[in-house]
Amino acid sequence: MPQQTRIETIYSNDDLIIVKKPSFIPTSPLTDDGDEFCLVNLVRKFEPRIMIPSGHLLREGGLIHRLDTPTSGLVLFALNQKTYDELVMQQKKDKIIKQYRARFTERKKLSLEGFPSYPYHDVGTQWGVINSYFRAFGGRGASVRPTLDPRSKHCSGVLYTTETEVESSNTVICTLTRGFRHQVRAHMAWAGYPLAGDTRYGGDESPDFGLEAIGLSFENPSDGAYLTITI
Repeated sequence: MPQQTRIETIYSNDDLIIVKKPSFIPTSPLTDDGDEFCLVNLVRKFEPRIMIPSGHLLREGGLIHRLDTPTSGLVLFALNQKTYDELVMQQKKDKIIKQYRARFTERKKLSLEGFPSYPYHDVGTQWGVINSYFRAFGGRGASVRPTLDPRSKHCSGVLYTTETEVESSNTVICTLTRGFRHQVRAHMAWAGYPLAGDTRYGGDESPDFGLEAIGLSFENPSDGAYLTITI
């Protein structure tokens, strides 16, 4: 791991830690034995307890959720098995609330292949909710497409919801519980507001990627109190 990157701790207690992932760093390694440049390997260097929990993938340790590689912001880790199991259960029950700041350049007429007609509100001017299923799209499923038909080929079969609230003339706060890969990116593009820097979904070129995970809310397993962390 030749790169040197400082990872900021936003919150921690004896059972969990929340760090801020920089943009363009993978969240987790792709192999079990590789010393890859990713958030998990960077965090374990100063907080080795993230590798104590045993979950779906041993190489991820106590990682509770992932962010897309270009996305920056809050990532939650458990430091012991009990906390990991409880947080995973909260996530399965849609009890972990995640907020993202989505930044766009301008509204655009969607020209990408595979998107159905957009039936919801204008996210740049109104509060509202976007609902869809998702299906893999493109070579090796490199992208996703929202679909309103759960029977679509390669469809997830699960309905995903993104609540949007206008923050400024070029930013929207997106709130969700259950998340799918590229969910906010695809929903924003579908609505005609592709993220700055997100050329995969029709956004303009930008040195800064227009998506940051800015909030996490959940029940603290150690005392049952509701914990909200924002940046």
